[in-house]
Amino acid sequence: MKRRTLLKLLGAAAVSPAALPRGAGGNPVDTGLRRESRVGLEIAEEIPSICDLCLWRCGILVKVKDGRIIRVQGNPDHPRSRGRLCARGNSGRCQVEDPDRLKYPLLRTGERGEGKWKRISWDQALDLWASKTQETIERNGPGSIGTFSHGLSSRFFNSFMLHIGNPNRAVPSFGQCRGPRDVGFQLTFGEGPGSPERHDMARSRMVVLIGCHIGENIQTGQVAEFAEAVDRGARIVVVDPRMSVAASKAHRWLPIRPGTDTALLLAWIHVLLKEDLYDHEYVKQYAIGLDELRKAVAGATPKCAAEVTQIPEEIIVEEARHMARLKPAVMIHCGRFSTWYGNDTQRSRAMAILVALLGAWGRPGGYYLRSSVKLGPLPCPPPHGDMGESVATGRHAFTHFGVGSQEIVEASIGPKSRIKQWVLYAVNPIQSLPDARRTRQALRALDFITMVDILPTEGALWADLILPEATYLERYDDVLAVVDHPRPFLALRQPAVEPAYQARGPYWIVRQLAHRMGHKDCFTHPDVTGYLDARLEPQGITCAELARKGIHLLDEQRPYLEPGDPGCFKTPSGKIELFSATLSRLGYDPVPVFEPVEQPPAGWFRLVAGRDPYHSFARTQNLKRLMDKAPENVLWLNEAVARAKGLSSGDRVYLQNQEGFRTGPIKILATPAIRTDLVYTVHGYGSRSHVLGHAHARGVSDNVLTSRFRADPATGGTGLRVNFVQLVTQNGKEIPGEADESKVQRSIIAPPPSKDRPPPCQPAEEKDKKKEGKDVFKVKLEDSC
Repeated sequence: MKRRTLLKLLGAAAVSPAALPRGAGGNPVDTGLRRESRVGLEIAEEIPSICDLCLWRCGILVKVKDGRIIRVQGNPDHPRSRGRLCARGNSGRCQVEDPDRLKYPLLRTGERGEGKWKRISWDQALDLWASKTQETIERNGPGSIGTFSHGLSSRFFNSFMLHIGNPNRAVPSFGQCRGPRDVGFQLTFGEGPGSPERHDMARSRMVVLIGCHIGENIQTGQVAEFAEAVDRGARIVVVDPRMSVAASKAHRWLPIRPGTDTALLLAWIHVLLKEDLYDHEYVKQYAIGLDELRKAVAGATPKCAAEVTQIPEEIIVEEARHMARLKPAVMIHCGRFSTWYGNDTQRSRAMAILVALLGAWGRPGGYYLRSSVKLGPLPCPPPHGDMGESVATGRHAFTHFGVGSQEIVEASIGPKSRIKQWVLYAVNPIQSLPDARRTRQALRALDFITMVDILPTEGALWADLILPEATYLERYDDVLAVVDHPRPFLALRQPAVEPAYQARGPYWIVRQLAHRMGHKDCFTHPDVTGYLDARLEPQGITCAELARKGIHLLDEQRPYLEPGDPGCFKTPSGKIELFSATLSRLGYDPVPVFEPVEQPPAGWFRLVAGRDPYHSFARTQNLKRLMDKAPENVLWLNEAVARAKGLSSGDRVYLQNQEGFRTGPIKILATPAIRTDLVYTVHGYGSRSHVLGHAHARGVSDNVLTSRFRADPATGGTGLRVNFVQLVTQNGKEIPGEADESKVQRSIIAPPPSKDRPPPCQPAEEKDKKKEGKDVFKVKLEDSC
């Protein structure tokens, strides 16, 4: 089907939002709550809300005139973003106006993957979804539905799935992003570092970034605090194999050998303990397990860390002493994307232990404490009966946000498959899950696939039923209680305009499904504003009152531990656990141990992907304003390697991974600001959905090359940085040439480790035990893309 034909089917003839036919299902915009604002010479309505184009959820003011959004700008009343807005937030109205957006319910007519549909009514669509869901549950139980969801709007759907007893819910933000990080901190402090993270960078005297790209993963409040820290002279240390924007501002850039971060962290811990530089009073009062920790890291010396990390021993020691001198106002940034090598929970544990030894948890300049905010109940009560069986039972101990995405994928394939139906709620599994070949195999095998989204991404090509959700500027979402801030507050996402075409709000969509399935005890309020009033009742505020400003500050709570404070840590011991009895009981290492990872063979490069200031991965790829600024991704390649291969910036190459998957061409950026053993690009490009006019076939998808992963044994998080690539021509022939390492400038990189002996980084009593989930999952070449 030609794109022009598809656009006609999807109803893309209208070009101006002012002329768009408005459909039912959204809540009417109550202009009585609005205030006026001047935009140039025009007077417009001003509606406060919160952005949804990345995780930061900045406060916004939406300017509306004659039913059309004419500007989106930052809300100065928002405590985090303080009126700032990035390029993505400023482009929000482009999502409302996107001619490719989903406009009507659609039913698949062709083969899965073809992208052929016909338009149907909402009643037809909802009746079909309810009947298919009910049929699947009756035949196979509530655990036979695999769900993938993201964002505030997914709270409604996940509440309903929990109500019917379905445990098989995957959240990409946990399995592909921050799950191991959160669990590592929870095992240490009894709670995670927050989202957004509770970094007290505004008071930090030293900031240590480990693979964290502030300035590229634009989060307005965090970027501002980082810039302020740089300006006031805080010591900045960046550990990253690539010179990121943040590294360019640092006192010291440590281009670490990929996969050895845990060795560096353990060496820093070793120095603090051996030289007696840790915070004695803090550790004595709040922590347990110091003796066990000291014994476990006895062999994790800076000397052995230098051999594996390729960072000089004296620099490792020097930076540990800087931390000790500036403690507790040392921000060891926990990062966000943490699914790297499959040993990620233990790396996070090492980071958390370092924070504890510096006395930085609950202290100014380190991490501030989480607040507590009481809200009314979610739209569905807890399940009446037993939960269905999880497909991850027995494989990973810490899956409290649901199960790993790969568990659902594998349980959907084969004659004994336990998952029969998928729901894709604001996610794109083809781009976000590793091993896309296996994902497509699962999509072919399922009985039914429903997708709820704003744009027809790759997931739409495979879905049997597509439901158009209203954009974040056209809908209400659940109340956002921001507890990861020194002063807690409430924020509201509300519609600035009514939903275009037949797009509907998430509360309405899921309520219709629940009631059609007979669950009238769910979503008892006929309108989302009634539900929001009930959610806000414990705070003594109504939805209408919150809508006026969009922000409601709550009473200040204690952000730091006070002298003599006994502390409150939600660990089994009630203390900070440097040694984890929980991990020991479950068969994991109670203190982190450095585990070497596979390194790329000669002529190969580790593939690493990251963020871009203009895009939130694939989420913003179809916004024309942003694609005009960043129309494609490029491949960072060490300039010495490029020179040896006869390449220079601007040349284009193809990439082929260890399984034979190939993609390209991609433009090279030859630079000394990256190590010679890896290549780097931005994730989210290379969409294969031919219905997306701006995103389709723009740039290269790194996910095509992410054909294997290493599952973190504790969480099931998919370690993605285990894929190696070669630079090849279009016909797959390797581009020869290897840099002479002796001529590569490495002023702060130590010599590579000796090949004659393994590095002595392990404790003397190292155990040789195999844990389930550590194996690298590889794919076969059949059904190659």
